[in-house]
Amino acid sequence: MDISAATTLAAGIVALIAPALVQAFKKYIPADYVGLTSLGVSILLGVIAIAATNGFHGYGWGIVLTGVIGVAQAVYTLVNQAFGGKLSKDNAAA
Repeated sequence: MDISAATTLAAGIVALIAPALVQAFKKYIPADYVGLTSLGVSILLGVIAIAATNGFHGYGWGIVLTGVIGVAQAVYTLVNQAFGGKLSKDNAAA
């Protein structure tokens, strides 16, 4: 596989930042679109991280992007469960 250490590190950082961004702007996102928005943010930031580290030159960038999305979604789910679902749109203070 042709994935650089910089690409892997940037993707890992993005995977942790994406859920935080979605949480920060959740009050502006319609309740039915929070999940879709979270997925979109993960994809967008993942592509930016891979491009910034020249990760598209190898064949492993698809694996890295998939990993970014998976980790970002898993982190959000685990944190939401740890807080008893308080991060969900239904429980957000307006």
